[in-house]
Amino acid sequence: MAWASSFHAFFKNFKRESKIISEDNITLIKAYIEENKLQKAVSVIERALRDIEDAPLNIAVTGETGAGKSTFINALRGVGHEEKDAAPTGVVETTMKRTPYPHPKLPNVTIWDLPGIGSTTFTPQNYLTEMKFGEYDFFIIISATRFKENDAQLAKAIAKMGMNFYFVRTKIDSDLDNEQKFKPKSFNKEKLLKKIKDYCSNHLQESLYSEPPVFLVCNFDITKYDFPKLETKLLQDLPAHKRHVFSLSLQSLTEATINCKRDSLKQKVFLEAVKAGVLATIPLGGMISDE
Repeated sequence: MAWASSFHAFFKNFKRESKIISEDNITLIKAYIEENKLQKAVSVIERALRDIEDAPLNIAVTGETGAGKSTFINALRGVGHEEKDAAPTGVVETTMKRTPYPHPKLPNVTIWDLPGIGSTTFTPQNYLTEMKFGEYDFFIIISATRFKENDAQLAKAIAKMGMNFYFVRTKIDSDLDNEQKFKPKSFNKEKLLKKIKDYCSNHLQESLYSEPPVFLVCNFDITKYDFPKLETKLLQDLPAHKRHVFSLSLQSLTEATINCKRDSLKQKVFLEAVKAGVLATIPLGGMISDE
């Protein structure tokens, strides 16, 4: 069928990190339509839509007390600090257990607050086991100063298990404000940001023997510094069927975020329309076999 090519061409308009359906499924649906195996095409589309709608997303956030974990978690969830379900800020970490914080509007999305590995007696391997590492889609390791040896060792253990991790340096506004206050004549914002990032990266490189990306963020304004870059990187690394729910969870109102949500919804509507169109061509609503 001619519109099989149109189906394939539609998804070529989207970048890899914004596609909500895998290339394998795109190719499979196109092939079934070309071969007039319409029921099979519908089955793949329905399965893809179910995966997109039902995909759980679990984000683990870890870091030492005072690093801004709770503020970061609230920023990801779009929740103010004084709201009922906000992660408590400004408190000393006393529990060695993980704490779930569901997204207020997306029940499939949960952000987990994990105690910093430095506040436990676990080895990195045992820490991951105790924190049920297999339940998360990725780890975010947070620091408000420099990343320490414990953080690097945890990253090593996560990498060995084939999972993704991201280093996030918080409280950047405080660093800039302090530098400008005490060194007003020599203050240079871009140079200081580079200095902070290089300092963190170099320290991690000593332990990891590689240079992992470090994202500088302000928890109070998620449009500033590297927060948008972090969101884009997470989208790139997530499986296709989880990108839709993650894109909906994004709180920043940057042009990139708005475009991401638009593209995600556009693809979902297109899949629903193709499904309806294919079903309309099958006698008795798809009850007749393709064979």
